[in-house]
Order: sequence, then C-alpha cells, then structure tokens
Amino acid sequence: MLGDKITPDIGEVIQLGHHRFTWTEDHIDRATLQKLQSEYDVLGNSALERLQEIQLATGEKDLFTTLRDNYATDDTLSAFWTETHTVPEWVNWAQIDRGQRFFYKHMAANFVGFALQGFMGENTTTGSTAEVLVKTGGFSTRVLLRRLLETFQWLLQVTKDIDAIKPGGEGHTATIRVRLLHASVRHRMMKLAASKNGYFDLQKHGVPINNADSMHSIATFGCNPIWLQLPRLGITPTSQEAEDYMALFRYVGYVIGTPHEPFRSAAKGKACMESIEMILAPTDKSKVLGHNFIECLRNIPPLNLSRPFIEAGTRVINGEDHGKLIGISKPGLLSYCQFYGLCFTLRGMTLVQKFSPRFENYLVAVSILTFYVKKS
Repeated sequence: MLGDKITPDIGEVIQLGHHRFTWTEDHIDRATLQKLQSEYDVLGNSALERLQEIQLATGEKDLFTTLRDNYATDDTLSAFWTETHTVPEWVNWAQIDRGQRFFYKHMAANFVGFALQGFMGENTTTGSTAEVLVKTGGFSTRVLLRRLLETFQWLLQVTKDIDAIKPGGEGHTATIRVRLLHASVRHRMMKLAASKNGYFDLQKHGVPINNADSMHSIATFGCNPIWLQLPRLGITPTSQEAEDYMALFRYVGYVIGTPHEPFRSAAKGKACMESIEMILAPTDKSKVLGHNFIECLRNIPPLNLSRPFIEAGTRVINGEDHGKLIGISKPGLLSYCQFYGLCFTLRGMTLVQKFSPRFENYLVAVSILTFYVKKS
C-alpha cells in the first residue's frame, strides 16, 4: 500500500491528478500510516475465533446467526455484540438520515463515481487490496463482478433509510457480517502466511485488512464521492452535505471496526483521504485488475456500457496519467463526448433539484425504488 513518497511539509501544496490541496496538521504522516498497517480489528478476530469454535460443536454455518444465538452466554461475543450495538454519544440520527438522502439524491452520479473512481481509481492502485483479492480468488472477472455487486448491495443497505442503519436494521446487520467476513479472511491469511513461506508479504503489505486498509475503505465510500468523484462529474456538494455524509460513514466505520476518529468531521475526513491518496501507487497487478474491472462493468445490465465509454470515464475522473499507469487504452473523441454528455445530464439534474424540492423528493423516491435490491 505504501509508495515511495515522503511526508510533505505543513503548508506545502500538493497536486494529485485533478485534486489540489494543502498539507496540514490534520493530515496523517507516512510513519503513522505504516504503524496502522500492523494494527487490526483485534476484537473482531477474537470474536471470529470463538464463533468458529462454537460452530464446530453445533454445526451452524452462518457467523451472524451464531453470534446472535450465543453472545449472551459468552464474554468475548458479548463484548463484540455490545460494541457493535451500542450507539456512541456522537451519533446524530437526523444528520445520518440526511447523509443517506444525499446518496440517493445523486444516485446515478454516485454509481458512476463508485465504479470508475472507487474501483478503477482506488482498488487498482492499492497493493494490499490487490494482494488480498489474488489470495482469496477474487482476481478473476467472474468473482470480481460478484464482489462488486455485493459491495454495491451493502452500500444500498446502509443508505436505504435510518432504520436500516440503526442497531438491528438490515444495513447494520449487513455491516456486522462484513466485519466478521473481514476477520475470517484476515485470520485465514495470517495462518497461511505463518505456515507457508512467501504466501503473503506481511512486511510489505502489513496485516491483511489492517487498520490502514479499513480507513482507506471508509474514505473511499465516505470521502471520495465528495471531493474526488462528484466534482469531476460537475457536481459540487455543499459543506453541510459533506458533514452529513461524513457522519454516516463515521458511524459505519465504527460498526465495522475501523478507527473512526479521522472521520469525525468533513475537514478531518478530507485530510485522511488525501493522506492515503498520497501513498497509493500502481503495482504489477494493477493493469490486470484494471482490465478485469472493465470487463465486469461491461457486463452489468441494463446499462451494458461499452469499453471505450468506460475507458473515457476512467481517464476523465482519475486523470490521463492514471489511465496510462494502469494500462487503460485511450479511446476516441466520440467516447469522451459521450461521457461528458452524461456529466452534463447529471449536472442538469442537480440544478433542477436545487430549485425544485418537489423534483428532488421525486428523484430520491425513484432512486430508492429503482436501485435498492432487497435481500431475499
């Protein structure tokens, strides 16, 4: 995950692709990020080990069901359940509700940003993420598509409505399931790394799904749309929208076992995102991963986007240099025009919402009905 860049000086102006910012005291230095690579969700791992022991005795296969049925009689599981179901005093449900509404207000734009910047921009340049995908069989196009859709499904669940993210809601439960899944992957990979020489480079990548990785994930979902994705599509969120969206994903980060203090405000979250962006760098697997992501995006109905359109969008959002680094072909002018046409449409929808609350309410309602896929 860590590149070769040194930590900038306070007040230094940094240009990362299209994004320009000033390094401040809120930013996280390289040494701290390196330390975070060796730290992870210890309680999640402990709970996972206890759940596996219980499952060996009972035959139950589902981790969350095992947790729900046994937390009251087990100290470790009780501690895990209490942490995930206790609402911190800093949570403001009205603000989180506004954060969820913001997601659906810009649903189409968020989907584009999620696919082209979140996956094509972030995951292709995160060495530890690529390594985990490889080791868990997630490098193939078929598996990547499934994981992309599962991730988007989870995102829809945590943003559906306020009851969904409150303790006991489907988004809250889904987030705990993700936390247990991360613990399971981490536990298995750490065991294999200890017994199989060369399986996973702990020195280079840190612990699988470590705290730095988890913070990067929360930044990708909660920060990147505000500062790296929507602005490139012609949409500028307000400062209040940034605070609301950050509040939503700070709480999600808390439930999923991520250090959440770096996301306690929009300014802090932005600085955290920028700190991590400074150290991302393509690896020898980036080109393969980028190619496979494009194949995944091409196969998603009903859009079935063309390869040149995805390539143009990737280069517009992430920058031409990034496209070259991950081996994305440069498409023709027509594809760029088509993508900018989409941006123009999304910008127009935003302007109409600004002057017509009725249209905004309609758009939010339609977005929820259209894109929310209820878990069967």
